[in-house]
Amino acid sequence: MNQMEELEGWLKRDNLKGFLLMISELIEYHFGDSDWGAFQAGMESSNQDVSGFDYPLVGRVLVRVEVSRLGEEEDVGLKVSLPVGVICLLRQIRAVWMVFNRLDVSPDVQLID
Repeated sequence: MNQMEELEGWLKRDNLKGFLLMISELIEYHFGDSDWGAFQAGMESSNQDVSGFDYPLVGRVLVRVEVSRLGEEEDVGLKVSLPVGVICLLRQIRAVWMVFNRLDVSPDVQLID
């Protein structure tokens, strides 16, 4: 069984899509409208439930993202799991997370192709 390393914290809810787009870019996964739709539906269903919504991003490595609501706040709880030993990716995700917690990004953000 593959061991996973986890990063946990919070993120501004409006920045979630941009964060997911950037994580997907790092692992070479095409994050499309259907992926974002799944996150939106998962977040809506998690409104009724205490547990979070879990979604795999499968690119050159598997990254699992678990999102949960933090009460009525405009923030979400996040847990990002990635394979142990991918130190460069771990550092990149931490940097992206830091940026997305310090800037306001449009919830309609899109990557430029």
